[in-house]
Amino acid sequence: MTDDEFLALLGLPHEHLVHAQACLDLFEKDWGRRAITALDLRHWADLQGPERLRFRIARRLRAQEKWARACRTIWQRVPEPLSSRPPLGQRVFLTLAQAARATGRGQSAILAAIADGRIAAMQDIMGDWHIERAELMRAFAPAPAPAQGADDDALAAAALLAELGLAPLVPQAGGTREHARM
Repeated sequence: MTDDEFLALLGLPHEHLVHAQACLDLFEKDWGRRAITALDLRHWADLQGPERLRFRIARRLRAQEKWARACRTIWQRVPEPLSSRPPLGQRVFLTLAQAARATGRGQSAILAAIADGRIAAMQDIMGDWHIERAELMRAFAPAPAPAQGADDDALAAAALLAELGLAPLVPQAGGTREHARM
């Protein structure tokens, strides 16, 4: 699939960012990983076929709109994506290093909380600590989420558009939002 054919799949210029993000989401759903390069995405798009991919992008966007609308009628705000929420009714255990990353604190701070009795944890025969996520979150607030662009190896929708030769559209899209807010 050529760049022009792929751009035609992304729709009108004002829809490119949203459609590119939908493509990235569909790629991740199909392959179980994020796209690293535009070549990965093109190869995946070739396997789909243009009509099927156009249909899947439109269906993805409609589903996102319906989900957001339904959430706003119920909760007044759209909840976090389901993957970032803790599972209900499941006990999830973290290692000491994972717990430190999840809270943004050092391992020594978590060990001190275990020693003080603020967190219940188990130590296996190898000496590794296992901490229940619910206990950890009760004692420490979760670490702030990284910035949207912090993942260097994942391909962002704006980077995809820039790689396809639409770099001038990316600043315009951000500028349009600024004008709309004023």
